[in-house]
Amino acid sequence: MSASPLPAIAGGLKDVFGGRLGGWALLCFVVALAATIAAAWAAFRYLWPMIPEGEGLWGYAWTVADVLGGALIVLIAVVLAPTISMIVGSVLFDVAAAQVEKAVNLPSGRLVSPLEGLANGLRIGWLPLVLNIVSLPLLFVPLVNIIWFVSLNGYLMGREYFSLAAVRRMPWAEARRLRARHGFSVFLVGLACSFIPFVAPLVGASAMTRLVKGLT
Repeated sequence: MSASPLPAIAGGLKDVFGGRLGGWALLCFVVALAATIAAAWAAFRYLWPMIPEGEGLWGYAWTVADVLGGALIVLIAVVLAPTISMIVGSVLFDVAAAQVEKAVNLPSGRLVSPLEGLANGLRIGWLPLVLNIVSLPLLFVPLVNIIWFVSLNGYLMGREYFSLAAVRRMPWAEARRLRARHGFSVFLVGLACSFIPFVAPLVGASAMTRLVKGLT
């Protein structure tokens, strides 16, 4: 069975910005924004001076960032935001998914505890964090930076949000096979989430729940 990702994306946006998940989205936004700002400031204050100057593209990027100074905090925040949003939002992911399941007439899936949700968020978040940090020099390459970061985080968000939604209804191995069979639809939902900072996990919870229903 196939399902279009567009209705799933539309449903996710409606739930977060005009419906049942609005309160959770506000909480997720405030916490993720505060955590991102704090982490970016800490990275600029304590970690950036420890990075040695390099050669070539990295040396150029280091020099530009050092000159810009405070602007680097904004760039670091851009890099950290997807990961921190994923970690914070994962705590609320299953709560949001459970509400959406009722709305779309799905039997209730397994409800993950907040502690397990946080553990899942940390498991999910480390790879995006590493890849975004490694890709940091690309922030200084016009056009390439936007395409790369949006595509990268779209892929990562789609992969993980679909998995979290699917494992509420099936074993992990089956969820991975389903994701592999419908990779393009999963990527499109993740891509939409990558344009929505700080509340992407809740949009993902709603959209992926709807997508999983359509695919199963």
